[in-house]
Amino acid sequence: MRILCLQHDPLDGPGALVEWAESGAHEVTFCLICERKTQEEPLPPLESFDLLVSLGGPMGAYEEEKHPWLAEEKQYLRDALAGGKRILGLCLGAQLLADAFGGSSFRHTRKEFGWQPIEPTKEGREWFGASDPFYALEKHEKGIFYALESHKKGLFQAFQWHGDTYTLPPGAVQLARNEAAEQQAFLIEAPRGGKALGLQFHLEWTEQMAREALAEPGVAPPVSFFVQTPEEILSDLSLFDSAKSRFFALLDKFTDS
Repeated sequence: MRILCLQHDPLDGPGALVEWAESGAHEVTFCLICERKTQEEPLPPLESFDLLVSLGGPMGAYEEEKHPWLAEEKQYLRDALAGGKRILGLCLGAQLLADAFGGSSFRHTRKEFGWQPIEPTKEGREWFGASDPFYALEKHEKGIFYALESHKKGLFQAFQWHGDTYTLPPGAVQLARNEAAEQQAFLIEAPRGGKALGLQFHLEWTEQMAREALAEPGVAPPVSFFVQTPEEILSDLSLFDSAKSRFFALLDKFTDS
């Protein structure tokens, strides 16, 4: 399978996606769309890939005046889905998918930063698998509630780093939510067989990615109910392994279905 990654920031890469691709002998190419000097430079033709991955990035999906290539990417996403392609949107990529297909991305009143619980919908449980054995006994009552209820709700933990959110596109199926943001994952199925899967959270982030990002001074927002400190984020490194396992299973299902 041929995979094309649209990269929005040189430092926000595909993470564990590369390992999954290598394990299946898939070919991965990159397009650093944010550094294209002119819209006259053509994007890779649709026939050059089977899976299109729109990665994360620091900009807002709605900042088209500041980043004109955002509008171009949204049209590219629409063309790819209409052409029967599979599309995976991660964080900013999910917001771009939402915008491209009739939803709306916007600045949220809350930020999520660090490991946060994700609650699959009824439709989403088949995509995200079993709940984590134990969520975490946080320092507040709601953390304990999540730990006790995780098996009933299928909760799992995922890495988050966003201050924007989106509305569900018309016809899309919501796959996940949490207390911080009602929209956390969705699926769009097109008549010609194309499928688009949007994830607000990061299952693809590796420990190395997190350590490098958290080493930047001033990167962490002020601590709040949905914001962890860098020390808290790195306190349980097994979370990166469980996220990777869930990500690989999700990719297997998405590309085989």
